[in-house]
Amino acid sequence: MNGVESMSTLAPVWSDTPIHVVDFEGSVHTGVVEFGVATMMHGEVISASTSLHAARQPVPAIDTQCHGLGAKDLKGLPPFESAWPQWVALRQTGLLAAHNASVEAGLLRGTWPRPSVVPAFVGEAAPVAEWGPWVDTCRLARAWAPSLGDFRLSALISSLRLGAKLDALAVQHCPPARRRYHCALYDALAAALILRALCGLEGRTAAPLSQLVRDSMSAPAADDLMQGELGL
Repeated sequence: MNGVESMSTLAPVWSDTPIHVVDFEGSVHTGVVEFGVATMMHGEVISASTSLHAARQPVPAIDTQCHGLGAKDLKGLPPFESAWPQWVALRQTGLLAAHNASVEAGLLRGTWPRPSVVPAFVGEAAPVAEWGPWVDTCRLARAWAPSLGDFRLSALISSLRLGAKLDALAVQHCPPARRRYHCALYDALAAALILRALCGLEGRTAAPLSQLVRDSMSAPAADDLMQGELGL
């Protein structure tokens, strides 16, 4: 029995807990102007949602060039702050994940510093009032597949040969005009596929959720959690 298999007997397998893979378009200046959520369970995307929101401040032209959203697209829409019930509900039912999760974590905390009390989902930890711990597909790729070399979202989709699957999911879930990179739900779906592919490498299908969390963190933070909070 290898290390991953032995750990899986002590902690929940990653795929048995809902993981909400998220992506935001926006900035500290504008706030979140678009979000996408792809919920995974048992290694599959079981639901997806996306929404546009009014900007706090005018969207700079350079941002519009990136994500394709400008004043006319966001006029009259509710602010992201109005989505508080949805985001608390997501965190109450599972963990959040993203590609380069520090960006999404920062934008979420910049809107609401913390949710109400939610399950920790890892180890024996008591309920917490935190958006984290996060699963970070970029950090997992660096840790688990360093030979890939390029860890940008689009590069990983190409390296892992996930392009056709991503486009099929985009047709199923994304608005017609938002089926490309730097569109929130498209990017969330891409990260979800990367997570599934990474967890299929080297016998990690039964990896415990706590390992995904640990390997998504910086070394000091992971060391602190390994003292017992994750049950490793």
